[in-house]
Amino acid sequence: MIVFDTIFALVTIYIFIYCAYQLFFLIKAKDIEHYFEMQEKTRSIAVEKNKLCVIIYASQKDKNLERLLNILNNQSYKKEYYEVHVAYQREETDTSSIKDFMCGAFIHNIQNSDYFSKDKAINLLLEKFMEEDKFDAYVFLGADRMVGEKYLENINKSIQGPGVYTGSKVSMNEKPQLAKRIKQCIIASYLKYVNMTSNITRSMFELSSFIDGDNLVVTKDVIKKTGYVGLEDKTSELEYVLDLAINDIKTKFSPYIISAVDVKNYDFSTPLLRDKITLFIHYFPILLFRGNSYREFILYLLKPNSLFVLFSYIFLLFLSAYSQSKIIYNTVYALSFFLFANFLLSLKVTKMRISEIFWLLFYPLCLSWQKTKLLINALTMRSIMNSRYEEENINSATINAVINNGKKDSSCKLDLVSEDGMRKVIFREGNRFIATDSFLRMYDALSDITYKLKSKGITLKTCQNCQNFTLKPDGTLDCLNGQCQISQNEILIWNGCQYFRAHPEK
Repeated sequence: MIVFDTIFALVTIYIFIYCAYQLFFLIKAKDIEHYFEMQEKTRSIAVEKNKLCVIIYASQKDKNLERLLNILNNQSYKKEYYEVHVAYQREETDTSSIKDFMCGAFIHNIQNSDYFSKDKAINLLLEKFMEEDKFDAYVFLGADRMVGEKYLENINKSIQGPGVYTGSKVSMNEKPQLAKRIKQCIIASYLKYVNMTSNITRSMFELSSFIDGDNLVVTKDVIKKTGYVGLEDKTSELEYVLDLAINDIKTKFSPYIISAVDVKNYDFSTPLLRDKITLFIHYFPILLFRGNSYREFILYLLKPNSLFVLFSYIFLLFLSAYSQSKIIYNTVYALSFFLFANFLLSLKVTKMRISEIFWLLFYPLCLSWQKTKLLINALTMRSIMNSRYEEENINSATINAVINNGKKDSSCKLDLVSEDGMRKVIFREGNRFIATDSFLRMYDALSDITYKLKSKGITLKTCQNCQNFTLKPDGTLDCLNGQCQISQNEILIWNGCQYFRAHPEK
């Protein structure tokens, strides 16, 4: 009983503090219109033209890259004041021809495996550009984002001296499916709500904000001071903001630096709670002796998300229903009042329409579903990445592969399946499926799918079918290991690379 009372007290105090914290910002938000008036006056003043460098990290998976580059090539900002550079990650299965220039952008092909990560590739380019010292600010833009023709012009107007500026995100949808349209309505309402109740109000208080690594501006002075950017994932972005705080640099939110993301590419991920706690423990002693704004930001890490608040309230409501204590009942009743008042005031601040409020209420449900999918995908990918061999206790693993129909390359998937000690391969391309017979060795199953595809005029471009591949028996039944005669690296039979040459016998 003592344990439940302790949990109840801690959760209740936490939610009450959250409500008070939110109300403080919402009261400040009544001056939003005045804030925008001041911003417009500041932006209308003639400003110096900054030389901008747009850096995009992309791979063959980013199908909208060319479209984005065309938009950036036709900006209202004068061409002599900006350049676009793409750090292009060439995967082993990418057999396309190498381009150095496309749609007005410089393409930097990253082929060294040491620089396959986003941060390493971007910081490698930054090191080169900083030595040349020809740019005033660097714009980091996601390959799956879309921007307007005044994107760079708005960035230039938003730069008010050295600093880090993160932009506003909106959602878009180009698919007619009902599910996509519903998802678009939910995400659009949520983004509007967050921008008005959190991002803009934090900017009004001149407090640091979380950054959007796919829509970020960093001036050269900041790069010189920190020596790097950290945009690999949500945790890296958070750690980068904390490193900036140590260097007395605030991350500023600008509602004018707008990028759009398609709902199919919308990223629901957030820093893991474990990582947040680790970063809090590490940075708290350092930032404790900084200014109030930095101390506030380190405490801001502990702010709960909507799911936590919702489930915590349901938990407290459940406890109060089975409790005989009037204190618990009255506490939950008071908490209900504060949460409801908080929500009503936030709606007044955002001036959302009834339809937007309706869709906003579905966001916790949407977030729960997406978090569940992310967890399942993470567990699946971890099992594939950690599996060097196909053991009998693993049912299947899926890999990406490349095929050639005699005219062009295209992507496909291979399911490597283990059933009752037997191996087989399932080829998938769109709605087409081809399965092999069952074999004792995965090597033989892969040979069988190769033969079946060859009979249809299709070449499967895996290492096993390459002239440069040499099999290296490792004592196991599957015979999964081999060596590439070009790179001299150990490889698996289902791998592939741009150096593929069809084996005459395959």
